[in-house]
Amino acid sequence: MAVVKNHSLGAPELDTHRQPRNGQPKAPARPQKIPLHQLYALPAPIRTFPLPSFYPNNPLSLFHVLWTWSNQLLSPPPAEPSVVHQGHWSPETRSVHVHDPTSVRALWEQGFFGKGSYSRSEPNWLKREQTRQGQGEKRVSELVTVQRREERKMMKWERARKEQEAILRTRIAEAWIAPVGPKELLALPNSLEDLRLSSYGLTNGHVFSSTAEPNGHVNATQDARLVTPTTPDFVVNGGDLSDPPSPHPNPLLNGKVPGAAVINGTPPLSQESDEAPTETPDVPPTLENEATSPEIVDREHLQLTLEETFYLVFGLGALNVTNPSTGKVMATEELFHLFRQLSYAPSDTAAMQPDDPFLIQYAVYHHFRSLGWVPRPGIKFGVDWLLYIGGPVFAHAEFAVMVLPAYTDPYWKTRGHEPPQRSWHWLHSINRVQAHALKTMVIVYVDIPPPTETSDPASLLKRYKIREFVMKRWLSNRSRE
Repeated sequence: MAVVKNHSLGAPELDTHRQPRNGQPKAPARPQKIPLHQLYALPAPIRTFPLPSFYPNNPLSLFHVLWTWSNQLLSPPPAEPSVVHQGHWSPETRSVHVHDPTSVRALWEQGFFGKGSYSRSEPNWLKREQTRQGQGEKRVSELVTVQRREERKMMKWERARKEQEAILRTRIAEAWIAPVGPKELLALPNSLEDLRLSSYGLTNGHVFSSTAEPNGHVNATQDARLVTPTTPDFVVNGGDLSDPPSPHPNPLLNGKVPGAAVINGTPPLSQESDEAPTETPDVPPTLENEATSPEIVDREHLQLTLEETFYLVFGLGALNVTNPSTGKVMATEELFHLFRQLSYAPSDTAAMQPDDPFLIQYAVYHHFRSLGWVPRPGIKFGVDWLLYIGGPVFAHAEFAVMVLPAYTDPYWKTRGHEPPQRSWHWLHSINRVQAHALKTMVIVYVDIPPPTETSDPASLLKRYKIREFVMKRWLSNRSRE
């Protein structure tokens, strides 16, 4: 494509009317993808309008601040959140489901809330299905991950096959016996002519007869001490590639000649075979033969955890949860009471205390969200939460959080309430897993307040205190000064 310079603006201008030199029309340009920092620009499903910074050494910055403040005062921006998403409470899964595709993409791209019901994290089941049927993009993160895993698996199997072949060659070399005995030396032919005329064959220094017996069978006797195994042939696109190569001999493949390659599940014909491969005549394509693929319906929904749901409802006000039995929107106090009740197994209303599992976990979740982190469930690594910088699409989680309650208030000491005991074996096991995954272990202690009569969520959450401790494995050879 030629470039024509615009002398008035000084910027290059693309000439799309010229044809390429070969005379063929050029293929249409692919649409450029949106950069990640633009696609995930908002850290939450709300928009803020901060004032610009004021610099004392630059008086002009004051006019910028006054100008922005006056514009927001005269024409105030819309109230936030401008869009309130709708979710449905699911008692079976104990989570909230969001079915609207626009809300699903908005909640994921603006804070990385929830996970796809048919996906590992990002709800892109529809994109994967379109890619599988050749209707959409050719690159999906999950498919790339599966392809890399298969490549690593095949690499390991190929390495194992080479190791088995090396072992077989070593065994053959060790089992070989040199013809140094008197009988073996006398049995050797004296000349090349004797070797041609001799009816005896030589195998590994041992003589065996190949003359036909009266019954018409051939007597082929060889030394049983040496059996040369053969490497099995591989079936390409026609067999089961899920099994690693085997070192055992495979004399026949489906009754065919051993050593023949099998391609696409059809072995080649032997030289003695009189059969010729049949050719199917080319059938011109018709409208009946062309099968049009039906339009794929997006059946995936976004699944929110209890902590994510309450943060969107209570902390941001960007989500409404509908009760499936009544069809009405559930209030914040109703959700708070329900989530506290469901944190016990089985759920019990009378057992709700300040050390409810939901209260402790949500206090930690809200704490890290307010600091700008993106907490995600960390059950894959045996912890409570994983902390991402910006989100899971930018980098792996750097910290793994384990939440522990701490009963430091005098009220609990007078009652003799003891925190759950953890052994050093448990702590070192969790820390070793995180070190192997290149993550830093963070122990978060939540100071449990004494019971109170209030049921307001804001009043209860203000009474919790959070303490963070970073823990690392100390290695003498890596920690020297």
